[in-house]
Parts: sequence; C-alpha cells; structure tokens
Amino acid sequence: MKVWKVRQYLPALLLYVQRRVEGGRGFLAAIRIRDICGIDRRCCTVIQRVLERLEERGLARRHKRGVYLIERGAVEEVVSALKEWL
Repeated sequence: MKVWKVRQYLPALLLYVQRRVEGGRGFLAAIRIRDICGIDRRCCTVIQRVLERLEERGLARRHKRGVYLIERGAVEEVVSALKEWL
C-alpha cells in the first residue's frame, strides 16, 4: 500500500473514530467504511487495509462486510496507532 494513499484517507478515519466514540452508548463503536468514504472505491480499499492492520494488532474486529468494531477502552490505542501511521 502506497504511503501517499494512506496519508490521503487516514485523517478521515481518525476523525470518524473520534466522533463515533464521543457520543455513543455501550462499550463498542461500529466503524462503517461506507460512512467514511461514500462511494469512493480507492478510499474504501485503503481504509479496509488499515482496519485489517488494526485487526491484526487485536485493536479491532470485523463484524461483517465493511463494518469493524472497536472497544471503547481500546480507542486511545487505536488513535495512537493511526497517528503513528500518519
């Protein structure tokens, strides 16, 4: 995955994660790729790969196609990992 592609779409993911965690209920935050990118296919593939990396680290888990779940307790680790990749 090319660095400039990640840097182009990663701020949108970071902002989305922070907003989803602030006002939600429960202990999980659902991250929907479609809400971040809309119909931009390039964005979707980049965000998908970033979320797969988070899944490998154990910070997120796949719920269904295009939807990942992040525990609210692990959000600070997720945000720091995203900022590290930025």
